[in-house]
Amino acid sequence: MLQLIGLLLGLVLLGTGLQTLAFYAIWYYERRTSTELAVVPGETPVRMLPGAIGMLAEWAAMTVLVLSYPLRLLHDASPVKDRAPGTTPVILVHGYGGDSANFLWLQWRLKRRGWRNVYAVSYTPPTIDARKLAAQVRDHVEKVLQVTGARKAHLVCHSMGGPLTRYALHHLGLAGKLDKVVTLGSPHAGSRIANLFPALGAAGQMRYNSPFIQALNALDPTPGDATFYSIYSNFDDFVLPSNTAVLGGNATNIHVPYHGHCALLYSGAVLREIERCLKHQPQRPDPAMEEQAS
Repeated sequence: MLQLIGLLLGLVLLGTGLQTLAFYAIWYYERRTSTELAVVPGETPVRMLPGAIGMLAEWAAMTVLVLSYPLRLLHDASPVKDRAPGTTPVILVHGYGGDSANFLWLQWRLKRRGWRNVYAVSYTPPTIDARKLAAQVRDHVEKVLQVTGARKAHLVCHSMGGPLTRYALHHLGLAGKLDKVVTLGSPHAGSRIANLFPALGAAGQMRYNSPFIQALNALDPTPGDATFYSIYSNFDDFVLPSNTAVLGGNATNIHVPYHGHCALLYSGAVLREIERCLKHQPQRPDPAMEEQAS
C-alpha cells in the first residue's frame, strides 16, 4: 500500500514538474517574442535565482492543487453558515478546471486572521459555456447573501473566476450585490495558454482575444458599483501575454513579482495584498454633491 502511494505521488510530482517546465518554456518564448505585451505596470526585471525559486514554488503549488482536488467532496458538503452576523461575507471563486478545494489554504488563513464569513464555491464542468458557469457563480453569491443576510459580498476570484464574475455583473443581475472584487492572475483579455486545451466550452472562450472576451471587454471593465482590484505577476505561467491580467477602468492593479499562477493561492505576500484590498475604503462620490453639480 505504501509503495502504491509512493508511486502515485511520484507520478504526480513528475507530471506537475513537466507541466511547470513546459509552461515556463512557453512563458519565456512569449517574453522574447511579444515584448510589449509581456510588460506589466510595476514590473521589475526577472533575475535568474529568484526566478528559479519561483518556478520551484509554482511546482509545489500545482502539486498541492492536484493532490487536494478530491477534498472538494468534503468541502462542498459543508453547509453554508452565517459565522459572523453583520459582516460582509468573502466568497472565493476558483479558475478553469479547479474547485473549492483550491482555496483550502487561503480560506483557512483568512479565517485565522479574523475573516470569519469566508466561503469557497465550485462551478462545473469547465467544458460548458462560460455564460452558464457565470450563472453558477451568481447563484452561489445569492445563496451566501441569503444565508448571511448581508446586502453585498466581497469576491476573491482566481484565474477564470475574474472574467466570469465580470460577465455576471454585466448580464446576470449580479450588479449591486458586490462590494469588492479581487482577481488573482485573471486573464481579463484571455490567455494563449488556453490554446493548449480543446476548444470546448469555457476553454475556447478563454483564449486570448476570443469573441467572448472581445464582447466582454467592449463593455465597462469594472461594471456595477463594486471596487475592483487585480493582483497579478509577470511571472504567471498560465496568463499569457502577461498584460492580459491588467484590468482597466477604475481597477487598482497590483504586481507581485516571481509568483506563478498556482503559487498565488498559497503566497503570504498575496494574502496580505488581498487583506489590504478588502479593508480598503475607496473615496466614493457624495450623492448630494453630485446632485448639486448636476
